[in-house]
Amino acid sequence: MKTYDDALKYLNQLCQFGIKEGLERTKKLAAALGNPQNCYRTIHVTGTNGKGSVCAMLAEMLKAQGLTVGLFTSPHLESYCERIKINGVNIPEDDFAEMIFRVKNSNVSATHFETLTLAAFEYFKRRKVDVAVVEVGLGGTFDSTNIITPELSIITTVALDHENILGDLNGIARNKAGIIRPNVPTVTGVTGEQLEIIRAVAKEKNSPLHEVIPCSLFPVPCSLKGEYQKFNAAIAIKAAEVLGIDDAAIEAGLAHVKWAGRFEVVENSSGLFVIDGAHNPHGAAALRESLDKNFPRGKRIWLFGVLKDKRFDEMIKILFRAEDFVIVTKVPSERTANPEMICEILRGRGVECVAIEDNFAAVERLKNSGGDVKIIAGSLYLIGAVRKAICNLE
Repeated sequence: MKTYDDALKYLNQLCQFGIKEGLERTKKLAAALGNPQNCYRTIHVTGTNGKGSVCAMLAEMLKAQGLTVGLFTSPHLESYCERIKINGVNIPEDDFAEMIFRVKNSNVSATHFETLTLAAFEYFKRRKVDVAVVEVGLGGTFDSTNIITPELSIITTVALDHENILGDLNGIARNKAGIIRPNVPTVTGVTGEQLEIIRAVAKEKNSPLHEVIPCSLFPVPCSLKGEYQKFNAAIAIKAAEVLGIDDAAIEAGLAHVKWAGRFEVVENSSGLFVIDGAHNPHGAAALRESLDKNFPRGKRIWLFGVLKDKRFDEMIKILFRAEDFVIVTKVPSERTANPEMICEILRGRGVECVAIEDNFAAVERLKNSGGDVKIIAGSLYLIGAVRKAICNLE
């Protein structure tokens, strides 16, 4: 019997093959498994930022409506099992391994993400979910998840990220608009020139378009912290209304939703921590706004690590004040930016900093530093590596 560790080894092998554009392989793989994605209702969500939070909110609302709800998101923080949930519960490790090797044994060549996508779809089929909320992995048009026929498409935001693959802002918008389906409603929080692209595609496909503007903040309490979650909640509420979810389920869903690593506030004997997966300038601006709103005064101590292909020079300008202190560490990825290089930029802006490459030595320095609030940000990979060490503090 194959184990969870066996599944991880197999997935790591697949990582070296990278991303392969196109959906023909994914469709062939799905057909070999009996097209499990067609066995339940689906909702498709894309966007540069906010899509994971919107997925989590909407899944919790649907659960409060009395439905059995699958949720497929990426990336994970600490375990692959976080990516596949039913009613908020992670897939068990044994079931995860079974699904991964069920996909492998279909004898259809597949990439890392294609394998995970079909493993999720197969699991949802076997557990007889009523509906699955599905987050794209990258972009939209050629993403492996784009073989579903959803009853609602959601495009949260468009900002620069993965531009080496998706192109400029307009190219990103067109790619994300690839999840819009003929005669299927679409909800979007996109603004500006990119909204015109979304509108044009929706019109071409006769998709009823529901626009949520940034000031459309609904007076419904949400358990997720962070100013940016108000806009995410507005998008989720509009989606819920389009789906016919009742007000009580909307309120219950927002009251109980959990989404780790997004303005997650942890307080213990080592201080007050904010853990946030801001990894591009748009996300950095949202984090800075939330910090300025919730912790406007006092010393901020940072643990920061970022990937070298991100626009970290812009993130640095947005995030850090002259009075902050920044501990720069490596991201546990071969794509990590060099901490000393980051420190050079910070010092050039007059920000005091230190480079500590080892993640857990960096965490110890953070724990033992003063400051009124301690923030971990820059990469979800970094958060995944150190979050447990922060949250398990006593």
